[in-house]
Amino acid sequence: MRVQDVINTKGNEVITVREDASVMDAVGIMQKRGIGALVVLAPDGRLKGVMSEREIISALIQHGTKALEQRVCDLAVFAGPIVDPADSVSDAMKIMTERRVRHLPVVLGPSVVGLISIGDAVKARLSEKIAENAVLQDIARWPRSVAA
Repeated sequence: MRVQDVINTKGNEVITVREDASVMDAVGIMQKRGIGALVVLAPDGRLKGVMSEREIISALIQHGTKALEQRVCDLAVFAGPIVDPADSVSDAMKIMTERRVRHLPVVLGPSVVGLISIGDAVKARLSEKIAENAVLQDIARWPRSVAA
């Protein structure tokens, strides 16, 4: 299964925040949309990074509520890993595990075409394995022809 398959299933809407927005604005977007991470864009629309709940919680612990007044560019993870839509979900999971990230921007050329989470990847792999299991069970049950 490819990353593009995950994007096709979950939808290709990319929720973004500008790097110069306040952390409070980012929190508002995340709360309103019921999501745990945002793609961070430069004013010219280029990918800058990802801001997740993890960075916000860390900033709140370090700076208290003053963290909400900071800019997204002060907290977001920049120059993190990305994936291509043609990459396998297994490769994306490996990157997430090795780099200890829970969200990967999906980039095609200069454009961000999606964002996948570790939950998206696990769900996709589980569906894939369930389908494989069903095929193998069907093969095992297939009646054997008896030579006459």
